[in-house]
Amino acid sequence: MERTAAVLPATPVPATASPRKVHLVSSRATFRALSGLATARGLHRDPSGTDLVVSEVDAARLDDVAGIVHRTEQRCGGFFAFDTRAQAEAFLRSDRSAQAIAATAASYTLDNRPTVDHWLPQVREARIRDTIAHLSGYQNRYFASPAGKASAEWIHDHWAALAAGRSDVTTELFTACPGCSTQPSVILTIEGTTLRDEVVVLGAHLDSININGGGSPGQAAPGADDDASGIAVLTETLRIALASGWRPRRTVRFMGYAAEEVGLRGSNAIAQAYRGAGVDVVAVLQVDMTNYKAGPVQDMKLITDYSNASLKVFFEQLFDTYMAPMGYTRGTYTCGYGCSDHASWTNAGYPAAMMFEAGDPGGSFPYIHTTGDTLAMMGNTAQPSVKFAQFALAFLGETAKTRAMHTGGPLLPVTAP
Repeated sequence: MERTAAVLPATPVPATASPRKVHLVSSRATFRALSGLATARGLHRDPSGTDLVVSEVDAARLDDVAGIVHRTEQRCGGFFAFDTRAQAEAFLRSDRSAQAIAATAASYTLDNRPTVDHWLPQVREARIRDTIAHLSGYQNRYFASPAGKASAEWIHDHWAALAAGRSDVTTELFTACPGCSTQPSVILTIEGTTLRDEVVVLGAHLDSININGGGSPGQAAPGADDDASGIAVLTETLRIALASGWRPRRTVRFMGYAAEEVGLRGSNAIAQAYRGAGVDVVAVLQVDMTNYKAGPVQDMKLITDYSNASLKVFFEQLFDTYMAPMGYTRGTYTCGYGCSDHASWTNAGYPAAMMFEAGDPGGSFPYIHTTGDTLAMMGNTAQPSVKFAQFALAFLGETAKTRAMHTGGPLLPVTAP
C-alpha cells in the first residue's frame, strides 16, 4: 500500500525549520515554574476558568521546558506550542474546551458484546512487546530528527501491512503541521458502513524526547513507555480487529501523533483541521503510557480533567463491564492543563478521554524522558499493556459498532455496501 498524504486540509503545509522563538500556552502555575526561561506575552482565562499564560521561549530550549514540567509537576506535557504569538492567541480565542467537557456526546451504548468478547482473549503480550522493542530501538523518535521521521514512516508501513487486502482501509502521512519539523503524524482510516460520517478516533503520540538532550537531533530517547507503549497498544488493537474481518458501522481512525512532547503540535494540527472541515468526531480515546505498574495500586486511572463528562462515564461502564470481571481495578488521576493529546481534541470541541497507567504510589514510570525509558527498566515485559489493548478493543467495538451482529465464533468478512 503506497503512502499517501492526509486529505485534511487538502493541501499539506510544507515542513519548516523551527523558528527562533516559540510561543507557549500553559497554566499560570506551569509558567511560574519556567521562571527565567519563558517571558510572558499575555494573560488569559480559558472557558473552564483556568488561568493561562501566553509566553515566549527560545525554540532551542523546548527540551528544557519539558524537563522543568517533568521535574516540578511530575507529569508530561503541560503546554501547547505555536510558531507565533498570533497563532497562540487565535488558539485561545477558538477554545471550545468548556463545550467539549460539558456536552452531551453521542449516545454511548453497550450492545456489541459478541464482538468484544471474541476480541479480548486474542491480545498477545509478545506482539505488544515486539512493537515497543522496535520503536524504542531507534536512537530517538524526536520530532526534529531523521529517526523521528523514519520511525513515523515505519508505523505507517506496519499499519498498512496489517490492512493489506482491505479496500475500505487507507493509511496516510499527515504533514499539515508546520511546527512538526519533518515528522509526520500517521492516520489509518477504516471506512464506516452505515454511519460513515461519524468518526471514532484512537490515538497515541509517536515521538520521544530526552529532557537532557538539549534539543539535539542525535539525543538518546528510547521512549519505550512514553509512548512506544501507546503505539504498540493501538497496533495490537488494529491487528485483532482487522484479522477478524470486522467492518465498523462508524468510520474509525487510528492516529499516531507527531511532536507531542514539544507542545501537542501534531494532535492539535489534526484536531483543528478536522474542526475546520466540519468532521463529526463522536469519541476520542487517548493512549499515552501503558506499560508500567508497581505497588498496590489500581490497574488503570481515568484522567478526570479536560475530558468529556459523558465519555468518562462511558469509560467507567466499559471498564466495569469488560475489565473488572478479569480482576482489574480502576482509579482516577488529575493530569493538568495540556498533559496529553486528548487536550487537543477537547480544545477543538470534540469528546475525548484518556486512561492512564498506574505506577507506584508516587506516580507513573519514573524514567520517562530519559535514557532509562526502556523495556529493560520495565522488566522486559509488555504485560501491563495487555489490559490497555483489551480496553481499547472494548472502546472500539462499543463506539464504532459492528455492521452485522453475530452469535459467537469468528467474525466473518462481509462486503461493504
